[in-house]
Amino acid sequence: MGRSTVERKDPVAATPIPAGFQPLPKRDRIPRVGQIACGTPILAEENVEAYDEVPSEWHADFTLLCQGDSMEPKIKDGDVVAIHSQPMVENGEVAAVLIDGEATLKRVFLFDDHIELRAENPAFPTIIRIGEDMNTITIEGKAVGLCRKL
Repeated sequence: MGRSTVERKDPVAATPIPAGFQPLPKRDRIPRVGQIACGTPILAEENVEAYDEVPSEWHADFTLLCQGDSMEPKIKDGDVVAIHSQPMVENGEVAAVLIDGEATLKRVFLFDDHIELRAENPAFPTIIRIGEDMNTITIEGKAVGLCRKL
């Protein structure tokens, strides 16, 4: 007697979505590559610590765990920030940047003769690099989303 195959459906996928709700967006699993300072810069670690699922529409390449409160109230200590790798950002965008090899998350403003890295929290000073010192800053990517525990 042959075995019959029974197709089992995922009960969650088969559950209809209640009125007024939308399905979760398509997600991508991307690596969390370390921690990033939201305050005093800390050394960026280039090893994968975990994986996070983020909405595909973010086009994120990796995530970073935020430490510190320089980007509060928008980005808090313990938030996971999704980053899209790109070497340049528009003025005023939040980016993961390396300053002499140390990573930090700041709002970036580029000028012909200097670059400013601004914290959201007014208690933290703006980081300014002028002329040749601008070369000590590398933009790793644009912040495209964040995940926070409730």
